[in-house]
Amino acid sequence: MKFRLCHFLLLFSFSVSSHAVFGLNNDGVALLSLLRQWTSVPSSLRSSWNTSDSTPCNWVGIICDSKNNVVSVNLTRYAISGQLGPEIGHLRELQTIDLSYNDFSGNLPEALGNCSALKWLELSCNRFTGQIPQNFKHLQFLRYLLLNNNSLEGEIPESLFQIPGLEEVLLHYNYFNGSIPRNVCDMSEVVILLLSGNRLSGTIPESIGNCSKLQGLFLSENNLVGVLPESLMNLENLAYLAVGNNSLNGSIALVSGNCKNLYILILSSNNFSGEIPPGLGNCSSLTILDLSENRLSGKIPPELGKCMSLETLSLWKNQLEGRIPDELGMLSNLRYLKLSFNNLSGEIPHIKL
Repeated sequence: MKFRLCHFLLLFSFSVSSHAVFGLNNDGVALLSLLRQWTSVPSSLRSSWNTSDSTPCNWVGIICDSKNNVVSVNLTRYAISGQLGPEIGHLRELQTIDLSYNDFSGNLPEALGNCSALKWLELSCNRFTGQIPQNFKHLQFLRYLLLNNNSLEGEIPESLFQIPGLEEVLLHYNYFNGSIPRNVCDMSEVVILLLSGNRLSGTIPESIGNCSKLQGLFLSENNLVGVLPESLMNLENLAYLAVGNNSLNGSIALVSGNCKNLYILILSSNNFSGEIPPGLGNCSSLTILDLSENRLSGKIPPELGKCMSLETLSLWKNQLEGRIPDELGMLSNLRYLKLSFNNLSGEIPHIKL
């Protein structure tokens, strides 16, 4: 009898203490489980996530659908610290998660791969460590993957690029190593690929030219070697190409009549050699051209004077010679010109800076 009474009191106590939490739907319970793992949370958020509510749909940072399923968690810039627990995987209808500009740490939870409806995943500007989980390949509806400015490491999984609808992949300023996966352009819809500021090595894969919708390719500040792939000339929509601060070499043979949309070209701090191609003059939208700190030789092509939108021209620290073309004086938008540490001679043309 004494055992039964104690057993009854234990059950009664558990029921009373848990009543408020169990009044929540499953998504609300999952969110509260996440909250318990956060060591620093603003009071405005903590007071909003109320255990007495039946759903979390009116909580700060939460959006639900008509069935009270959580479809969006947006807690950017809330100064939250702690870890992102596996309970995130219980939000099966989640389409958007944005936890950027906080102080999250620890590994990326593999359970995120269970959020199969996810379209937008943004965890940038935190302190996440470890590798990208292999089961992120299950996020087949993902469009935007933003993991930049963390401390992630290891190789970038090839399976990541098998997600067919990815449009923006931002992995810059982490510690990723290994090579750029050869299947990078299995992502046929990719528009922005930003891998700068890592420890990537090897060459830029020739398959990059199959990314027909690519507008921005950012690979600066890595350990890449080899030449620029000729397939880059296939990218008619390319507007931003930045591969500075690597160990690339060979000639700059990537411009043709297809560079009308090229807006920024940064090839600085590499080992490029040969002459500056006159075809750069066909890049009529070019605003920034930075070829500094290479081993370029020959003369500055007067065709650069046709780049009427040019605002920055940086050719310093090369092996250029001859006179500075008078045509550069026609660049009325030019605001920054750096030609020092070359073998140039003759008069400096009148340039309206």
